[in-house]
Parts: sequence; C-alpha cells; structure tokens
Amino acid sequence: MIKLALLGSGIEYTKSPTVHRAIGGAIGREISFDVLDVPVERLDQTVRDALESYDGLFVTKPYKNDIKRFLGDIKTACGVNFVRCADKTGYNTDGVGFIRALDKAFCDWRSRVDGALVLGAGGAAASVAEALGKDGKKVYILDRTAMNAARLTSSVGAALYTNQPAELIVNATSAGRHGEDILHALCVGTEFEFAFDLIYDPPETPFLRRLSGAGAKTSGGLDMLVYQAIAGDKILIGEFDDDAAYAAAATALKG
Repeated sequence: MIKLALLGSGIEYTKSPTVHRAIGGAIGREISFDVLDVPVERLDQTVRDALESYDGLFVTKPYKNDIKRFLGDIKTACGVNFVRCADKTGYNTDGVGFIRALDKAFCDWRSRVDGALVLGAGGAAASVAEALGKDGKKVYILDRTAMNAARLTSSVGAALYTNQPAELIVNATSAGRHGEDILHALCVGTEFEFAFDLIYDPPETPFLRRLSGAGAKTSGGLDMLVYQAIAGDKILIGEFDDDAAYAAAATALKG
C-alpha cells in the first residue's frame, strides 16, 4: 500500500483522490489518498504528522512555500508541490504537468507562441512562468499586487506585463472558481491565440468563456492535474506507463 495525501486549505473541490487511485489501478499498485484540508494554525502539527504517516505528500494552495521549512532538501526554486516523506525532499511537478497539458491541448503551440502572459504571482504562477521560460518563451507577469508580480519576475527571469505582444495567456490565480472574471479585474483584453486556465473545477470559467468567444483555443487545468500527479507518483514509485496511467485517470474523472 502506497500512502499519499494532499495538503492545502479550502480544497474541498479536489479531484486528486480519484486521479491517484486510478493511477494505482493502472500500474498495479494500491494507492490510498487522503485530503488534509487544514487552516494555517494547524499547519505545523499536520505537516509533522504527515511526514511520519505518509509515503508522499502533495501540496497545494496556500502552502507550497510554507512547506519548505519542514524539508531537508528542496529540488526546485519554485514552490514545492510534492514531498517524498522518507527523506523530506521537496519537488515541483507543476511545471512538467503544465507543459504536458499544453502539448495535449494545443499541438501547435510551441511553434506559434513567442510570448506568454501569466496571470498571478503565487506558487502555481512561478512554476508555469519558469516552465515557459525554459521552453524559450518570453514570459510576462501580471498580478493584482504589483510588488508580488515584480518579485516573481526577478526570480524566474520574466518581465512585468505592459501590453507586450503575447499569443498565450495563462490564468494561474484561483479567480474564476466562483465566477470571478480575472480578465476584468486585471483590465486584460482577449487578443490571444491560446488560453489555459489552471482551474479545473468548474471546467469552463469566465476567463475561458470570454477568450473562447473571442476566438482563442482554450483548455482548463484537468490534464495538468493528471500529469503533475503522474510526475509526483513516479518520484516515489519509479517509472511506469504514462499513457496507461493518464487513460485510467481520465476515465475515472469522467465517471
């Protein structure tokens, strides 16, 4: 039995248990998966207990940076979204999951995208910006808090967004889960060829609806959820058949 958990706050919507159990079924390994939805005042004790109780700990908002102080080794400059508990080593699989999801959603994005606008300045935005930069794209950051945006640009080698040309726009904020319009909030237009929202529930946010209506190719974050999960499980388990794992997770999510 492989024991996994997800640590976060306000994450009652998560589909991670479904994804990981399906991956386990596809690769012939039994995986249990708990959701640790805890407020900040319970974070320290929860993390200490989790590091002793689980084989792997996935981490989501808002604790991707907070988790670092509990770890002995960190393999990423971005926020940590996966911890191998045995040796308290932190990793980030969000960037890998994001790029694989882009490849699946938009087969021609690599040749058509020169500039990318990332909305947000948190841990998810950092992972996305870093991944796009490593792929050779010009990356621009826009956030409601200018200081946070400036801090992120300096850490990932991006630039502040001042209406530079960009073919891809990515919503790496939580705005849209409850109907918020992040484009309106940040005064951003809809002149983009590709739009990706890290939110996967609901499957169509106001962000995607507006951009789709303006002619952009769009995708929600469900494939990213699956691919970052596969990458995290591989750190713990070792290599296995990606395609089989993805197919099983996708089928389970549809059910």
